[in-house]
Amino acid sequence: MLILYTILVILVCSLVLYNIYNSWFLINARRRGKLPLRGKATMFDVRHLLMEGEKELAIQVYCEIFQTTPFKAKKDIEELERSLKV
Repeated sequence: MLILYTILVILVCSLVLYNIYNSWFLINARRRGKLPLRGKATMFDVRHLLMEGEKELAIQVYCEIFQTTPFKAKKDIEELERSLKV
């Protein structure tokens, strides 16, 4: 039982650290001028990020715009990326 609790604590800590990292990642990108202000992003910004090679930021912005899951956003971003390369 102790092992189960230990695994549960490790998972919860991992999720917390992942959320902190994502928040820091977005805040830092906004400070560098890579992202527009929260709530002001458009698909133009997503396309621009993709063209600069910032796929992870593009996925985050897409999630912010359309209030979707990261999995769905990644799928849509990859489709958009393929269409831009044609």
